[in-house]
Amino acid sequence: MLGNGKQRKSYLYVQDCIDAMLMVLDKAREPINIYNLGSDEFCTVDDSLGWICAHLGIEPTRHYTGGERGWVGDSPFIFLDCQRIRALGWRPKLSIQEAVVRTLRYLRDNTWLLERR
Repeated sequence: MLGNGKQRKSYLYVQDCIDAMLMVLDKAREPINIYNLGSDEFCTVDDSLGWICAHLGIEPTRHYTGGERGWVGDSPFIFLDCQRIRALGWRPKLSIQEAVVRTLRYLRDNTWLLERR
C-alpha cells in the first residue's frame, strides 16, 4: 500500500455525487454555484482495505511504503466542509463502507469493466 494506511479519506459513492449535482441544478439560485460534495464521515485507507478484503474473503499480507503520504501530492486527511450543500437538503444515501461494498458488488457483476482492451 502507498503510505502507512493511516491516511484519512472521505469517499463518496458516485450516485450520491450525481444526485447532489442534480439537486444543485434544481435548487440553487445563484448564477455561479460552488459546493463541496462529500460525506459526513471519513475512514482510513486501512479501514477501506479491510472492508474490501472482508467482502472478497481474502487476507493478504499488507506491505506499506511508509510515510504519512501515499504519493507526492497526496493529502493525508481529506474531509470537506459540506454545510452549503446540506443547506439545500442533500445528504449522501450511503455510508463510506456501504459505498465501497456496493462498488465491489457492481464490479463483480460487471467484470467486463476490469478487462484490458
